[in-house]
Amino acid sequence: MVFSNRLIRRGLMASAMAMGLLLSAPNSCLPQASAQDNDAASDEPVLVVTLGSVNKLTQDINYVTGVAGQAQAGGMFGLLAGTFTQGLDMTRPIGVVVPMVNGMPQPLALLPTNDIKTVLKRLEAQTGPYDEEKDGTLRIIVGANVVHIQQKGDWAVMGTAKDVLALAPEDPSTLFDGMGNNYDIAVRMKMQQIPAETRGMLTTQLKMGFEQAMALQNGPDAEASRETAENAIEQLEQLIEDTDQLQFGFNIDQAKQKISIGGSYTAVAGSKLATIYDGVKAIPSQFASVIREDAAAYVHQAASISPEAIEDTEASMEASMGAVRTALDSQAGLTDSQRDHINALVDRVIELSVKSAAEGKSDLGALLLADEDDGFKFVFGAFVADGNEVAAIAKEVAEKVENEPGAPEFKFDIGDYNGVTMHLVEADIPASQDEARRMFGNKLRVHIGTGKQSMYLAFGKGSDSLMKELIDSGKKKNSADRPVGQMRMTMMPMLKYAQSIASTDTLAAMIDALTRSPDQGDMSIVAESIENGQKFSFDIGEGILQAIGAAVQQTQQALPAGQF
Repeated sequence: MVFSNRLIRRGLMASAMAMGLLLSAPNSCLPQASAQDNDAASDEPVLVVTLGSVNKLTQDINYVTGVAGQAQAGGMFGLLAGTFTQGLDMTRPIGVVVPMVNGMPQPLALLPTNDIKTVLKRLEAQTGPYDEEKDGTLRIIVGANVVHIQQKGDWAVMGTAKDVLALAPEDPSTLFDGMGNNYDIAVRMKMQQIPAETRGMLTTQLKMGFEQAMALQNGPDAEASRETAENAIEQLEQLIEDTDQLQFGFNIDQAKQKISIGGSYTAVAGSKLATIYDGVKAIPSQFASVIREDAAAYVHQAASISPEAIEDTEASMEASMGAVRTALDSQAGLTDSQRDHINALVDRVIELSVKSAAEGKSDLGALLLADEDDGFKFVFGAFVADGNEVAAIAKEVAEKVENEPGAPEFKFDIGDYNGVTMHLVEADIPASQDEARRMFGNKLRVHIGTGKQSMYLAFGKGSDSLMKELIDSGKKKNSADRPVGQMRMTMMPMLKYAQSIASTDTLAAMIDALTRSPDQGDMSIVAESIENGQKFSFDIGEGILQAIGAAVQQTQQALPAGQF
């Protein structure tokens, strides 16, 4: 999930920058556009944005603000919507499409109405009265721009260039497939519809911004910062060139009682980026047992990694670690010997990470259990190329800190469990740290396990047994029929546990809200592989909204009268 989500984040960043370039293109160029220039006009818009219908938006906002205990906010939205949307069809979505004309973006707004004049009359206080041309085209002034409007059947089309209005489809709903009223807001961007020259302009702007920023860097970390930025610019340039389509949607789902954010990201078939994505497939995992219904939280990823992705990962890590080394070199209070030792450890961590990625897979899992009776337990496991090297690095750290004041006690090679060598790190918890002692006792005990190609980490009361369960489960055969990465968190067990450690009125209010909620405060993220790309979903259950609303209300009640 760490690897796959990094690709998604970079894709979103590249697409967002391209979208920003489109929407901020200089208006001075726009009058040159002409819909009659067939070679210049794209057959398909580069960008489509939809808003759900006014009815859907109003209902969804009323629902979510009501769940969060802030119904008055939803009422304000409904009031404003009623004021400015008279004349619109309240059941159909609103859209914005951006075709390219002469290499320039030409945004067109699509309003669901068969009577645009009524809509404009409601907006006269903001725009002034409209003018009507002989052919029926209407004009209004918005800021410094003249906006042209034409009625086309059941839709009205608005744009800053009159000729471009002809590019609007007769039935815009054909462009809204998978968008529209399926979401409160949805975005679809087709990067390859942007002319190569415009994409090159974006890349040039990125490089110019980079050079300007680097010119201001004159400290000891300037070179490391340059290497990191150069690597990031190179990867973004590839994303801008290889991206095919990005689709993203946000929806308040009353029927399923949750908020959903989802989308997909694909690369051009045959490109290097597509090869990287196609190399990310779900694989059998040693750590799939962390996926548990009783978990307060879990994270799991088990995916293959393509050779091309391994190269990119190595370059990224080297650039990032260069910045870490530079920061250490400038850190006050460290002797030259200490810096040398830390840099040597950093080099070993990098080498081990690169070797692990070179095995062509990523496999990890983390599990958090929280119970007011059984306590707090955390366990983590991951595939590594050489578990013995993990132990060696830990032993070197122990050797370097053993004479430092308050240093933890390291106990290595204290046992063997199912092929995994067990180690222990113990640190005293000061008597003044009452809450920490309630959680962990007088000592914090961190259990470490190192196998031939695995490492484990666990802490919390009884977490050594949980770590052994994870080790045992990894020996069993399991399927790859699961997402490449997933995460889930449930608030209720964590809140109850927190309340058992230090009770507060806010925690009590949140727990009470979740008791009456359809879920226990669930949140999940899932990443899955698709052809030439990935898709993702992020869901927030109604319980989280109710718990947050209860906390806000409790805070408001605790304030002195008249304060908010």
